[in-house]
Amino acid sequence: MTRMPGWRGQVLAAITALALTAVATAACGASRPSPRRVVPPEFAAACGHPGSHVRVRKVPVTIRHADCDLTGVVITYRGYGGATVPSGSKSVGTSSGFTLTIHPGTLDVTVNATGAPGNA
Repeated sequence: MTRMPGWRGQVLAAITALALTAVATAACGASRPSPRRVVPPEFAAACGHPGSHVRVRKVPVTIRHADCDLTGVVITYRGYGGATVPSGSKSVGTSSGFTLTIHPGTLDVTVNATGAPGNA
């Protein structure tokens, strides 16, 4: 003769079933966080707003076009001047050592400054 579990056994079985269902549901619906980079704060307001002005805090910095469209935005770096982000893949440089590169294919923007600040 088999013995039927009491109410404690039934509660334990129900809790176990509920827990297993919750784990299975969470595993199926879980999504991995994207490896997307965060746009530096000084660029955030200028994304998609031609004519905006960004003062870069640290170079070199690359902003992915997929995250932030900087076309037509003026970008400057203290002591090195700046430039407006052109459309298409081009590079812009100044005599002070400031460079702005728009990468072909991705249209990512890299800002850099080399050498001593100011005109040599």
